[in-house]
Amino acid sequence: MEFITSDGIALNYHDQGTGQAVVLVAGFGGYQEIWKLQVEYLLAMNCRVITFDHRNHGQSQKTTQGLTIQRLTIDLAELISYLQLTKPILIGHSMGASVCYSYLSHYQNVKAVMAIDQSPKMLNDPQWSYGFEDITLDNFVEKTSKPNGVHETLHGLDNRVAFELNAMRSQFPFDREENLPLLFDHIKCDWRKTLLETAVPVSLVVAQQSPYFDCKFADEISENNPQVSKVVLDNCGHDIMAEIPEVFDQTLRHFIFSSLRK
Repeated sequence: MEFITSDGIALNYHDQGTGQAVVLVAGFGGYQEIWKLQVEYLLAMNCRVITFDHRNHGQSQKTTQGLTIQRLTIDLAELISYLQLTKPILIGHSMGASVCYSYLSHYQNVKAVMAIDQSPKMLNDPQWSYGFEDITLDNFVEKTSKPNGVHETLHGLDNRVAFELNAMRSQFPFDREENLPLLFDHIKCDWRKTLLETAVPVSLVVAQQSPYFDCKFADEISENNPQVSKVVLDNCGHDIMAEIPEVFDQTLRHFIFSSLRK
């Protein structure tokens, strides 16, 4: 299915099932197919499940227009409005989690948020050592302009996800260089204040062996806002939900049920 944003960009999305709406938000360079097993799991839980590709990603329209977190947040808000979702649950992975943080800071129409392996502040400085790898304001352009060869996963993706995801990557290749303005904008965002002040329940799901983040960032936030909880999962890298789906889905199940009780 296709949705046209207010600035005229066509976004590809899928809307399945009925019940509590859950919107799954992929990361930088991500595809909605990364959520394949979570879609199946949530449908079995009688949820309405929405996935989509960001602009200039996957099957959505190729464009250099609006490559900022703010515009991706507006895209998400407009899709939620278009589908007439009331208090959806948002689940974001990597940069997709930052889009969810941004949504929290601008909109009230959200029941709960789960953020998967994404620090609220990407840049490290003397007061914050939980950013992305070792990047700082002074070096991030140099260090992130090209892939650094780090393996995102610990043991690779589950084969059930990898097969369909790789097919989409071949058919709709991601142009990293073209999307660098989005990456740089993402890197410069700081969502700590949003998480420390939110009254909406937020679950930070982090990977013990993440190649990108020190999972202790979740302690730093959850200890200072009772609305924020943390879950640390072992034996996985950055793509938690597609690496250890059965373990992750148990965490997801608990999160969905606890959100519905509130």
